[in-house]
Amino acid sequence: MRDITIGQYYPVDSVIHRLDPRTKLMCTFLFIVALFIVKEPAYYAGFLAITLLLYKTANVPMRYFFKGLRAVVILLVFTFFFRMIATPGDVIWSAWILEVTREGVYKAVRLTSRIALMIAGASLLSYTSTPKSLADGLEKSFMFLEKIHVPVRDMAVMTMIAFRFIPLMLEEANSIMDAQAARGMEFEGVSLWRKCRNMFGVAFPLFMNSIRRSADLAMAMEARGFSSDGSTTKMYPLEYGRSDRIAYILAAVMVLAAAAGSYLPVFLR
Repeated sequence: MRDITIGQYYPVDSVIHRLDPRTKLMCTFLFIVALFIVKEPAYYAGFLAITLLLYKTANVPMRYFFKGLRAVVILLVFTFFFRMIATPGDVIWSAWILEVTREGVYKAVRLTSRIALMIAGASLLSYTSTPKSLADGLEKSFMFLEKIHVPVRDMAVMTMIAFRFIPLMLEEANSIMDAQAARGMEFEGVSLWRKCRNMFGVAFPLFMNSIRRSADLAMAMEARGFSSDGSTTKMYPLEYGRSDRIAYILAAVMVLAAAAGSYLPVFLR
């Protein structure tokens, strides 16, 4: 649980930190779109270089890049393994009932690379944006939906609370696990069944603490007169700057380059 990075903010000063949250949200979306456009696994090396460059530009240490992936390493391994053996094609290795195909390796590399880079991109968005700025960006971006009676403000507040609660719940879960370990409960070096059974000793107090914290938050919001009706003002209104326009141009160039590299050779045949 200590390796989960979603919702964690890394407070430093950088060009990416100063970008408008709407820009970061849209650029992250375009980054994911570009990942799904490319077909050849070799292109993911370029996306990896872009991701590492963005981490360097954001002044986020490289250990945070690997920290975000460490939490899903088991998912990546299982995805790679099952995709590799479940895809029919030219068999390059076999043992018992398992057959590894050339097409399976190709698709496994492509799928796991997409997942890893998407998680790295989402982690960078979390590292460089506070929950409040992300909520403000979402509210401003989708404000036009209020014309069809979509509760955009309520959804933005819920998003902000959810992002804010993630690191708090992780910290509380780690504290409960340390307290349970001090009482003799083991989480490492035991069987999977025993580890799952011991996790119930963490889940119940964590659930009760979450309910209590939610009730306290609801009472505090009511005491401060929170209401989603009517217009609200911002102390720091969102405004695009020169860096935001440059970021949009670079993101658009990335998507166009990915599309050209994937589909242009097909049209030229």
